[in-house]
Amino acid sequence: MQLPFYNVEIKHWNREATMPLILPVNLICNTDDEQIYSNIRQNSRNGRPWLQAAPQHDGVAIICGSAPSLADTLDEVRVLQANGGSIFALNGAAKFLNEHRILADFQVMIDARPETADLIGPARAHLFASQCSPVCFELCEDAVVWHLEVENIDDLLPVPDDDADLMLIGGAAAVGNTAMCLAYGLGFRDIHCFGMDSSNRDGKSHAMHQKINDGEPCAIVNWRGKEYVSSLTMKLQAEKFQTTARELKRLGCSIAVYGSGLLPDIYNAPESNISEVDKYTMMWDVPQYRIGLPGKETAQQFVDHFMPAWDETVIDFGCGTGTGGLEIQRICGAQVTLVDFTTNCLNEEAKELPFVIADLTKPMGLFAGYGYCTDVMEHIPPHQVNDVILNIMDCVEKCFFRIDFQDDLCGAYIGETLHLSVHDHGWWVETFERLGFTVRWTEDHTHYGVFHVEGIK
Repeated sequence: MQLPFYNVEIKHWNREATMPLILPVNLICNTDDEQIYSNIRQNSRNGRPWLQAAPQHDGVAIICGSAPSLADTLDEVRVLQANGGSIFALNGAAKFLNEHRILADFQVMIDARPETADLIGPARAHLFASQCSPVCFELCEDAVVWHLEVENIDDLLPVPDDDADLMLIGGAAAVGNTAMCLAYGLGFRDIHCFGMDSSNRDGKSHAMHQKINDGEPCAIVNWRGKEYVSSLTMKLQAEKFQTTARELKRLGCSIAVYGSGLLPDIYNAPESNISEVDKYTMMWDVPQYRIGLPGKETAQQFVDHFMPAWDETVIDFGCGTGTGGLEIQRICGAQVTLVDFTTNCLNEEAKELPFVIADLTKPMGLFAGYGYCTDVMEHIPPHQVNDVILNIMDCVEKCFFRIDFQDDLCGAYIGETLHLSVHDHGWWVETFERLGFTVRWTEDHTHYGVFHVEGIK
């Protein structure tokens, strides 16, 4: 089972080499799919109660991972629990907390390996995902079953009672992210996270030794000029946490993260004053940002709509990786020029096309018959939207825009917001027309829209 994010690269520098060898790594689950499915089938039919959703309340959820910084913050954990907070201890953190005279309210586990049973510790209640090994349930009589949202899980579960208010829990990547979603499902909206460093300290990945984590492959992660040593799965946790936390906050949660390390450093970073160029130079160094961009998939729609011929010219404004421009050239043979304001955005194969470094907020002095602009306008600072539209239309007779209408997900990787101008379909139509342009054709796809815009009326 492939994890939802797998943007991991390992650099290895051979002796006498002039460049590092960069190895992409695809992460897979530590247990094969059939074993996970078998666990789910067995545990969902073992007669244990299933965890049910709870209405929103004013309780405080204290999520405790077992990373090194947990040992630094035990006093804060004690104060929150003394004031009525409920501790969700993740894996071996239950044992560690108990050794320091703190009894967890819940122990949460999701790992499907039988060895996870060694991590079972004291808690007032035990919440084990149905994908956990049946051994865990055999050793813990009070364990309650809950279900992680994994592929095909509906086909694996028995039909529940009609009156059961059941829930599937998301989060993914690591038990900490999932535990926040679990707390939300149980009605908590005030969430405090401890011991979720997502990086090692002094060669140690946990506040105590856990044999199950011995030998985990690690990578050096660079973030804002600082290096962190992190296991590959913890790197994913740190990245996915930012988007999971953002979504939970959108749903009304407040989230505080304590301690130090890759995850808390990203989450607690203050808004920076870096330039837009520097922001996207950092962003293009994040491999995940290059995945799933709409430029290439929208190219066919652009060609079908405009039908440019092989000898016509197209400018790809804010080209990013350049795959959109490449696809346009491949489909119809048009002469495509790529434009962006960063130098590290292009994929290697796109470097065969002409490339101009230019800032869309300033006049560019370029000319072509057609413009192509996808996944750009929502990134423009609000006070510069008008200038960018005018500068683009000053270069072309007609332009195809694809614009997102929702917040971005990837900016959290560098602690920045990427989508600065988030508006609905009608707002963009009104803006184009207010600036004197004609919207010849448009489609509203709810989350994004496409627009055919032509010159001055």
